[in-house]
Amino acid sequence: MGKKKRSRDDWTPPPKSAERLAAEAELRKLRAGERQTPLPQRRLVAAIFLMAVAAFGAFLVLWLPSHSLVDDLRSRGVSVAAEIVGSPRDRFGSPGNIRIRFADPERGAQETALSDWGGRRPAGLVEGSSVSVTYDPRDPSRVLTTKWVRSPPAMTLPMLVSLVLAPVLLAGAVFLAIRRRMVLKASKAERSHG
Repeated sequence: MGKKKRSRDDWTPPPKSAERLAAEAELRKLRAGERQTPLPQRRLVAAIFLMAVAAFGAFLVLWLPSHSLVDDLRSRGVSVAAEIVGSPRDRFGSPGNIRIRFADPERGAQETALSDWGGRRPAGLVEGSSVSVTYDPRDPSRVLTTKWVRSPPAMTLPMLVSLVLAPVLLAGAVFLAIRRRMVLKASKAERSHG
């Protein structure tokens, strides 16, 4: 009983693993020009949705207290002349916390900062000059220029930015959620047919 000599033609390679077969199939798809659609992750959709909610919340935080302050000052505010004690600028060149001094008949001399309206303070107020202000006699720290009490700005830049960002981010979150659903449906249909 002699050993049979094997020729090179009789040799068969070992079977390939499932991982190897899947990798080769993916490589063939890429070479054929088929690209797999990336799947938007759930956490990305949730993060963008939360950013939209935060942007709308920022708008409300700027808008509601400002309108409440104006309404309160219109109903019970007292108008007086105030001296501008300090008129600093922030690092962007916008008016900072403008300090004023005025006389309150009940409490005497009051020194406080002008309240902001929607994240904005009045420009053009120079230290040493005077301005007409309206303050709340219950809380003299709540004070605005009389001009802004009569006719407040319609919209400030911080309000506008947050108001514009909110629907854009919400639309992005909805688009990604729909895209994710379509990709998952297509992937499921491809697996059931394949």
